[in-house]
Amino acid sequence: MSEPNKERMAGVNTDKEIWRKIPDDYYSPSIHVTEHGDIGINIGGHVLVASVEEWFRAGQIVFCINDDPKKWKKHRKFLRWVNKNY
Repeated sequence: MSEPNKERMAGVNTDKEIWRKIPDDYYSPSIHVTEHGDIGINIGGHVLVASVEEWFRAGQIVFCINDDPKKWKKHRKFLRWVNKNY
C-alpha cells in the first residue's frame, strides 16, 4: 500500500486569528474565531475552543470561585478535569 498524498489530505485552515500577543511569533498566546463562530484560545500549543456562551460561563465560574473560595467545592470536579487535561 502506498503512502497517502499529504497534499491531498491537508485541510484548509478556516480559522481567523483576531489577536496574538507577539506578532509573527507563532508560539505566543493567540485568539482565533473558527468558521462556525466559536472562539479558540491557544496557550503554549494547547487550544481550547468554545462558544461565546461557554467562555462566558467559564468566566462566571472563575469569578464566582475567586469571590468566594467556599464555592470551589461546587465546581471541584470540573476544575480538577480542566487542570488534568489542560
